[in-house]
Amino acid sequence: MPRSFYARAALILLTPVIVLQIAVGFAFLQRHFEDVTAQMTRNMARDMRLARADPGVAEGLGITLGSGPVEPGRRFYDLSGRALIRELHEQFEDLVAVDLSSDRRRVEAGFADGVTMSFRRNAVTPSNPHQLLVLMVIVGLLMSTVSILFMRGQIRPIRRLARAAEAFGRGEAVEFKPTGATEVRAAGHAFLDMRARIERHIDQRTLLLSGVSHDLRTPLTRMKLELSMMDGEEAEALGRDVAAMERIIDTFLDFSRSDATDARVEADVTALVREAAEMAAPGGGATVRGDPLRAPVRPEGIRRAVANLVGNALRHGTRADVRVEARDRSVSIVVEDDGPGIPEAQREAVTRPFARLDAARTNTRGNVGLGLSIVRDVARAHGGSLRLGEATGGGLRAEIVLPR
Repeated sequence: MPRSFYARAALILLTPVIVLQIAVGFAFLQRHFEDVTAQMTRNMARDMRLARADPGVAEGLGITLGSGPVEPGRRFYDLSGRALIRELHEQFEDLVAVDLSSDRRRVEAGFADGVTMSFRRNAVTPSNPHQLLVLMVIVGLLMSTVSILFMRGQIRPIRRLARAAEAFGRGEAVEFKPTGATEVRAAGHAFLDMRARIERHIDQRTLLLSGVSHDLRTPLTRMKLELSMMDGEEAEALGRDVAAMERIIDTFLDFSRSDATDARVEADVTALVREAAEMAAPGGGATVRGDPLRAPVRPEGIRRAVANLVGNALRHGTRADVRVEARDRSVSIVVEDDGPGIPEAQREAVTRPFARLDAARTNTRGNVGLGLSIVRDVARAHGGSLRLGEATGGGLRAEIVLPR
């Protein structure tokens, strides 16, 4: 505690100021409220002895003589009064009581013989002793305010860097210019270099997959044309292989497709999910439930992610149950199937690119293990996540969580 960097920095700045004020204030109280008060009280004690010995000089010494009982009293915040009472008791053995509360401007002392003495309080206490304390508090508050404002200016570049990094994690390249202290500027330039390297890597991957997939379409088209003119079981088997290769190429293109042109807009998530389900299962098999719900999303990314989940559900099961649910700060798209499901120990691994539960080398169905990886990337591009679990009927439960 505290958890934020701003609060910690403010605490580091304010702690020395507070400790210094406490130390100086304690020394000031010790010096003025006790030592000076004790010295002035000893001087007054000499005048009091003279007044008791010769009552005629009492008025000239500023002492008023009287008689009667004196009730002891002192306000709890009267620090100098404590030193005053202690010193008077040390100077006079027959002192009975000292009253400081009846009249804040005067001190009344009662003795065992019934004599009372009254004199001005400022004769035994320093005048205006609070001025230094007030000055310390005002200067401390002023310097603390200046320090906090200065610290806010130093932390602002760090917050901008954090926002730029968070936006880049969602697939958005916001404008960012390193500012602030030397160390913060170094971190900002390192972030820009890292972002540039990652963007180059993504562009190269996209060009590679797009180029390979595009170049393979021409020979596949010729093969399909030649197979359409052939008859027999061998031609049918080759046709299935060509269809599987086309699905693999489409998956590569889907995986390499950039979301840069898919801008985030306010859209009806339920309508997008329904369109994706109809596109993935035109003949039925997928049911979509949920009320109209608007949220800032990337429409193409949501359609592609839901279509992949529905396609996987129908590929491994007989139905796909799709629900759109509203949470406090998020939107959940849940797809459940009645297939064999995924073991809990392998759920994290299947979201990686080219990961498949089937370890066989043959791939006659065109499954390259990119479907769940695409869904996870789409969820992360929205600042959300993909959660895999067990459905009610024992199949797979895939949930896309999107922030609202």
